[in-house]
This record gives sequence, C-alpha cells and structure tokens, in this order.
Amino acid sequence: MAKQKTDGHTPMRPIRIPDDEWEALGQAVGERNRARLIREYIRWHVRWPGNEQPERALEQIGGPGVSKKAAEQPDGQEGQ
Repeated sequence: MAKQKTDGHTPMRPIRIPDDEWEALGQAVGERNRARLIREYIRWHVRWPGNEQPERALEQIGGPGVSKKAAEQPDGQEGQ
C-alpha cells in the first residue's frame, strides 16, 4: 500500500464501527477523545513498553438491547 501524505498529521485509518457503539464510546470518553482511546488500546494490546490498559467507563453505556430512551429514564426504567 502506498504511503499517505499526511502533512505532519497522523494518517487516517478508515474502520467500520456500528453507530450505537460509536455513540456509547463518545458518551464514555467524550466526543473528541475516541481516537485517543483507540490508540491507547492498540498500544496496550500489542504490548508496547510503558503502556497500561486503558480505563473503562464506570458503568455500562448503551449496549445490545439497551435503547437510548431506556438509558435516559431514571434507573433505566422504560415508560414510567
């Protein structure tokens, strides 16, 4: 693969992530911190020296079967 011209920036890497997972990650780490967390996870996963496992969200955010509407209700209770 030909090397991308980056003008001093990190090259873009297109990846496919479902919308619900992308939104939950933004809620957990902040809309502008997703790429930072992904890079931290990669460095930890490939065991680069000095890289610790990134911290996880304190609680579940979204997930299979969890609608946005349910997550907004107190105690996760729908329709009450």
